[in-house]
Amino acid sequence: MSRRPLFLLLTLLLACDFPIIDFDSTGSGDESTDSQTSAGETDSGASTSAGTGDDPSVGTTGEPPVPSTGETTVVPVPTDVGGIECDPYDDQCPTGEKCVAYGDPGGFEWSLFKCAPIAPAPGQAGDPCTVVGEVNSGIDSCDRGLMCFWIEADLTGTCVPWCGGSPQNPTCADPDSYCAVVNGGLSLCLPTCDPLGSDCAAGEVCVRSPTEDSFTCIPDDSGAEGQEFDPCEYINVCDPGLACVPSDAAVECDPLQIGCCSPLCDLTQPNTCPGVGQECVPVFQDPAPKYADVGVCALPG
Repeated sequence: MSRRPLFLLLTLLLACDFPIIDFDSTGSGDESTDSQTSAGETDSGASTSAGTGDDPSVGTTGEPPVPSTGETTVVPVPTDVGGIECDPYDDQCPTGEKCVAYGDPGGFEWSLFKCAPIAPAPGQAGDPCTVVGEVNSGIDSCDRGLMCFWIEADLTGTCVPWCGGSPQNPTCADPDSYCAVVNGGLSLCLPTCDPLGSDCAAGEVCVRSPTEDSFTCIPDDSGAEGQEFDPCEYINVCDPGLACVPSDAAVECDPLQIGCCSPLCDLTQPNTCPGVGQECVPVFQDPAPKYADVGVCALPG
């Protein structure tokens, strides 16, 4: 299975480690709230945890929106880092600059904001992009109101919109997106998806959002693994149509592993769960109408 460290670290920040789906005693979904860097590892035991802080990507081995088209496009970007402090919700940077998030060199946090030059012919939402210097330098090839995110090891990623509104009431212009507050400072509009309809682009998988009762598309990093009852540590290493759940969700799962891939299911349909004794249980306790029928196969209780 491939591993893309920088992409992973970004996803960890958004997901607070992209927790696997967990269930309470009623069988409803509930997100894990610990700040481990994988579903079973503490910061001290994971090679990708350094500098992730204690805030929630969309994180894992695949690591968090509209992924790249598969074509690597290197866009020229300015090297001047700017420096005037700014507010991403009220961008009043000078003409030719934009408000960007950045962090201390060598880290993986975006807790500071400054004005930085906009690249020539900047990328728009969904376009491939590049970052200059370090993953959290804040200098990228995206246009005003956008940030280069889902960054690969070669510092290429995808332009993602900032949320609008205010910190108290963040909004997204696209009704099919939601505002994911990341790392205590970033607020990015990520697309929602239908986990039962497989409406993500090729190379993506629809997974439960770590910050909202929603599902979002992120890169599929399952490779040759990720089939029914395969072990998993991250939510995007299971094949489309499956979710990474605690290993006690099925007797077929390895009890020594923290997670296991189990099918998503439709609560309105007859039970077709493959595991012995499995039932289709709700993913969300109080879901939005879009996800009212979404369940996952697990042992009751």
